[in-house]
Amino acid sequence: MLEGRFPVGAKLEAMRLADDFGVSMTPVRDSLNQLVGEGLVDLTPGEGFRVPLLTEQALRDILQINALLLERVPTPDRKSLEIDEGSKDTKGAYADRLAHVFRSIAANSGNRFRVHLVERINDRLHPLRELEPELWPGASQALEQIERTVRQGSIGSNRAVRAYHRNMQNLVPALIGRLNQQTP
Repeated sequence: MLEGRFPVGAKLEAMRLADDFGVSMTPVRDSLNQLVGEGLVDLTPGEGFRVPLLTEQALRDILQINALLLERVPTPDRKSLEIDEGSKDTKGAYADRLAHVFRSIAANSGNRFRVHLVERINDRLHPLRELEPELWPGASQALEQIERTVRQGSIGSNRAVRAYHRNMQNLVPALIGRLNQQTP
């Protein structure tokens, strides 16, 4: 799901997934129910499991919460934040690097619940974040700015995170449009 193999709205058939993974239906059903609890899968009685649809308003709400969680963290401590430089050229590297730096910022707060929420948001937004560099030419530079300010332990990291989220708010219609093009 994080790789976007299942488009939004796609039905997730437990029996087929069990066959694909070579396991029984029980762990697949249990996993799908866990993903429902994490907001990564929808369950509608009588219809089954589906990849959740994402509306413009829902995306705006998620981005707003993510920004609040990350901007309220004290100035990062350079020693506690590790930025992975090795994954810059791999497929999905932008989305992975962004998730990593946001998780690192949240971890600096010392609040495990904040980290948990940021991780769930990272998971939910991963397929969209893979689209960001296509839709926003400044995406890579914005990520590098966030990484640089975090690495330096700079107060500017809050400004960089805020600027990133402002740009994402402006991209919401384009992101949702691209996501809907992938709907079955």
